[in-house]
Amino acid sequence: MIQTDRPLALVTGAGKSIGRSIARALHERGYAVAATDCDLDAVQSLARELAPDGASARAYRLDVRSAADIARVFGAVEAEMGGIDVLINNAGVYPSQPALEMGEDDWDLVMDTNLKGTFFCSQALARALAKRGAPGSIVNIASTSAFSARAGVAHYGASKAGVVMLTKSLAQEFGPLGVRVNAVAPGLVEVREGLVSPAYRDQISTVIPSGRIGTPEDIVGVVAFLLTPEANYINGECIVIDGGFLTGRFVQRAAAGVA
Repeated sequence: MIQTDRPLALVTGAGKSIGRSIARALHERGYAVAATDCDLDAVQSLARELAPDGASARAYRLDVRSAADIARVFGAVEAEMGGIDVLINNAGVYPSQPALEMGEDDWDLVMDTNLKGTFFCSQALARALAKRGAPGSIVNIASTSAFSARAGVAHYGASKAGVVMLTKSLAQEFGPLGVRVNAVAPGLVEVREGLVSPAYRDQISTVIPSGRIGTPEDIVGVVAFLLTPEANYINGECIVIDGGFLTGRFVQRAAAGVA
C-alpha cells in the first residue's frame, strides 16, 4: 500500500475535461488522487503527470454503469492507496438524440452513466467510511440542464435532475454518518479550446451576465471549496456555476435573438 499523509480523493471521469481539471486541482491542493475513467490510457497519462513515481496518484479503469465494477475498483483503491476520504462523481455522457428517435439503449446509456453510477459510487464510499468510522465528502457534478430544459437531450436533463435530488436524499441519509453530499451544476463550459466557434461564443456571451463562457477552472474552485472544513455545514446543496445565465435566461435569449 502507498504510504502518504495526503487525504485520498477518487475522481470518476478523470480522463478529460472537467474531471481531469478537478483531479489536477485536488492533487495540487494536497490530495492523493485515484483517477478513474473508462479510458484507462487517459487516466494513466494523468497519473504519470501528477506523480511520476506513483506515490500520490494512480489510474484505474472504471465503468460506472456496473455496480460490480464500482465495487472492484473501490476495493482495489483501498488496498493499494488506503481509505478514500472524498469522492467526485464526475463521470457522465452527453449525447444528443431527439425524443422521438431515442431507443432504450440510448436512454440506458445516459441514465446508467450519469445517475446509476453516481448512486453506486456514493454508496460504495459511504459504506467504506461507515466501516472505518471516518467522515467524508461527496461532490456530484450535475448540470444546469437539471433546471432548464432543452430539446434533444431529454435523457441527459432527466439524469442530471435525478443527480440533484439524489444529492439531497443522500445528504439526509449519510449526514448522520459524517458524510456530506453536495453537487455543482455547471452551465455552458468550453471543456477544450476550439470546441466553441468564435461566432457562437460571442453570441452566447451576450446572454450570460458574466459576459463569457465558463472554463473547467471555474468549476474546480467550487468543488475544492466544498471539500474544505470551511464548507462543513454545507450539505445537500447544489451550487449553480453558470455566470448567471439561468437568472434571466428566457428574456435575455429572446432579446438577443439567441436560439
